Amino acid sequence: MNALNRASLGQARAFMRSMVEGLAAEQSAEQSSSALLFPLRFLGSSLLIAWLCCTHIVGVFPVTGATHLEARNFTDLFMRTGDIGAFVLLAMAAPRIGSLAKRPALMWTGVCASAGGTALCGFALIPHGGPPPLLACTAVLTAVGGALLFCLWAQILTRMGGTRAIVSFALSCIAAMAASLLICALRQPWALVITCLLPLASMMCARASMRLVDMSAEPAWPDQPRAHRLPWKLIALMMLAGFMSAMSGLLLSGQTGGAVHRVIATGLAGLGFLVAALVWRERCDARMMARAALPLAVIGLAALPLAQGQAGALVSVAGKLAYVWLTLFVLMMLSGIAQRSELPTLRLFAVARACSEGAILAGIVARNAIWRQGLHLDQTFLLTFMAAGTLGVLAGVLIWKSERAVNGDWGTAGSGPHAKLMLESRKAAYQRRCQLLARRFGLTERETEVLALLGRQQSRTQIERALHLSENTVKTHVRHIYRKLGVNSKSQVVAMIEGIDET
Repeated sequence: MNALNRASLGQARAFMRSMVEGLAAEQSAEQSSSALLFPLRFLGSSLLIAWLCCTHIVGVFPVTGATHLEARNFTDLFMRTGDIGAFVLLAMAAPRIGSLAKRPALMWTGVCASAGGTALCGFALIPHGGPPPLLACTAVLTAVGGALLFCLWAQILTRMGGTRAIVSFALSCIAAMAASLLICALRQPWALVITCLLPLASMMCARASMRLVDMSAEPAWPDQPRAHRLPWKLIALMMLAGFMSAMSGLLLSGQTGGAVHRVIATGLAGLGFLVAALVWRERCDARMMARAALPLAVIGLAALPLAQGQAGALVSVAGKLAYVWLTLFVLMMLSGIAQRSELPTLRLFAVARACSEGAILAGIVARNAIWRQGLHLDQTFLLTFMAAGTLGVLAGVLIWKSERAVNGDWGTAGSGPHAKLMLESRKAAYQRRCQLLARRFGLTERETEVLALLGRQQSRTQIERALHLSENTVKTHVRHIYRKLGVNSKSQVVAMIEGIDET
């Protein structure tokens, strides 16, 4: 046993050492290479994802009996409740907080609360039967740092280019799965120790990542804010996906394992994005996987009445995979809305996440009620649920199709007492002209991204870093753009963008 513990300790130390050494090596490499394709520090978001997953995996906590398991489930419930409450408070306080990048004291306080709360619950309150009120309060406080980190990484994501953000998300999902499975394989107490350190490590990476993106471009809250409605269509899509994700575990033989399926689905989602980016380099964006999420959800629902035994786990993974894919799509659309309209991002992301987590919690409560009643064994009930779920997916399709363009306002129209259209910022007008020029001259999605950067007088090296493309790929895209537009220089591209007839 001592040998096993020493081996686990060695693995834990190696894991932390590799993160620190990787960040240090990357810091020095950045100084010598301006064309670093993927900075390691951006994988810090994977540590947040791994923490969110591991705090809901029973095996990470030292649970030895039914009493401990009940306390663990109680903690899980209040962590989810605290998560929702934290996002609601962030949304309400967004005008006062502004950019989280400028609030390091708030961020470190919240992150330390998450690390300390995870340790207190795992090492003391759950195994020693702490009083329920103290357990509930600690669980709620533990969720605060996770909410702050999510919104901070979302703000960092907003400042990246579309391709850069997709690559970052894909690699972070894969790294999160690897980190979560490694932690689950560790012996106690090292699995819990590493889990407690994840929020701190993610915060360190976030601080380092902000040096590579222009966080100063985050819009400030104006003295008289414009009256933008929230993008309710995107929020509705996230709520539908979140509820279905929770209900996808309906056929699990026991009431554990769903968090592990979430880990697997997260890694598969990242792998899917990465493969798509390599195979369909010219057409890959967040919409591709979002389109795949809808039929995947229908397949999972159709298999529900037929799934038995291990097939129930496949349905659970499919539902969670569809949720992760759709979540990235919604985050990218929220990012686009924020950039086009020059809106502060904190309230957008906080409200969307609160609604999504609320839908997941509602799904968990409904699933537990179904288990208690034994309805998951009733074939008639499963057929009825399949039909209702399919109608929900069709509702999501109708919401999607109600937007004429994927970069539309998604329900945010209405910016004044007499206006029915969004107030268009200079950045939004510029992006619209680029999109119009791209459609007229048959540019691909990737070429449109490059066009927008060329119009901003970005150098090829800057484009490489912004879109995570190689030097030769950027040269190829620029050559294609020049040929299609019939120009020979960057200044001519700028002139065409500024002088395009929009009638």
